[in-house]
Amino acid sequence: MRPELTSLLSTPRRIHMIGIGGIGMAGLALLLKERGHSVDGCDDIENRQTAWLREKGISVQIGPDLSHLKDAEWIVRTTAVPDDHLEVANATVPVSRRGEVLPALLRDRFMIAVSGTHGKTTTTSMIAQILGCGYCIGGEVPGFDGVARDGEIMVVEADESDGTIANYHPEIAVITNIEYDHMEHHASVEAFEACFKTFIANTRQKIVYCAEDPAASRLCSGNPKAVPYGFGVSSSEFGIPGSGSSSALPDSRRALPDCGSGRVSLPGRHNRLNAMAALEVSRQWKTEAEIFRALEKIKPVRRRFERVHEGKYTIISDYAHHPTEIRTLVQTALETLKPKRLLGVFQPHRYTRTRALMNDFPPAFQGLEKLWLLPVYAASEKPLPGGTTDDLLSRFSSEWKNRIIFFSSMDETWQDIRRELCEGDVLLIIGAGDIEQLAEWSRALRSERVRE
Repeated sequence: MRPELTSLLSTPRRIHMIGIGGIGMAGLALLLKERGHSVDGCDDIENRQTAWLREKGISVQIGPDLSHLKDAEWIVRTTAVPDDHLEVANATVPVSRRGEVLPALLRDRFMIAVSGTHGKTTTTSMIAQILGCGYCIGGEVPGFDGVARDGEIMVVEADESDGTIANYHPEIAVITNIEYDHMEHHASVEAFEACFKTFIANTRQKIVYCAEDPAASRLCSGNPKAVPYGFGVSSSEFGIPGSGSSSALPDSRRALPDCGSGRVSLPGRHNRLNAMAALEVSRQWKTEAEIFRALEKIKPVRRRFERVHEGKYTIISDYAHHPTEIRTLVQTALETLKPKRLLGVFQPHRYTRTRALMNDFPPAFQGLEKLWLLPVYAASEKPLPGGTTDDLLSRFSSEWKNRIIFFSSMDETWQDIRRELCEGDVLLIIGAGDIEQLAEWSRALRSERVRE
């Protein structure tokens, strides 16, 4: 940990947070306030997190405001904020990134850090719900009072997107999978994996990794601290359910925990894998019987296969934005909902990702009868040749002719979708940007008449 962070956190400070409405920043803001710091912040837009922060007594300004800087002793910013941002450029006090501050803040807690390209948020929420511990989660869970809560045991997401995963020194690490992403920060697969290698080396007690993921297995197998999970071994090999923790068993028998003895309330094979990770972490404090009972009642994270409308047709909202996540979403919808027709609307997220994974996107939508595309959600990036929605459209084969539609307006897209929906259809709202607006419009639907 950087010495200046230790000094900054050692006494209460006046902290100004830029991009405070981001879900990770909002969680950190609350944790800093609960540790005695005076926290305020700014963001470009109002959202649920800015409203929640105000309820917690944290002042939020919409738009940059240099007046905050005269009182601030420390500035914390989201990675999305560039160096030439008005408040950063005019700062006369230390400026830190979120991914530097959170692990430093939790240095005196028992930290469980969950990492991976896919499944971090769901796995983190599962562990928090099973253990009832403190958390800082990149998603909203029904029944939780916001996206963060302090505790002696803390389960948090370790973010690989900007490389700050390397700053964490957890007691327990979880690696759900490692698949190249966040090309805006990592120039190569090797650079991407390097931050995971540091994360693994920094882990103090145990590394829980998915044995079914090639990269995670390559980096973790053979490490004396590493414990794999997957579908390879029945949970009955741990002993009689309810008999207590199996931590005394040799690693050869503790490897590859399965959730076959219990039901997971969330659909899909990927969520069974997430549950296995949560099981292996939680057995340090809970019996298997207690864990299985909790898994049966797990509440889903908002925008993770979230049913936002049910009636003559069903609408599912999902955060999927990587081809692997989209493929999993489509297959889960086909297998669990068995729709008359499966339709989708997708907003690509970042020009860098769209360009780098251009050829992987079209196959991921296999199984959809019809697909609407929206313009790329920039997420602070400038347009990049080869990474636009027009570029993506050109990669779909002729079999998609008359089945794929592109509107530049979200409102036009929504109106066209509404005209198309028929009884028995399932619509997937797919993406990590402001496509969430379609989910909000879907929630507002009533039992309107649909086409026969």
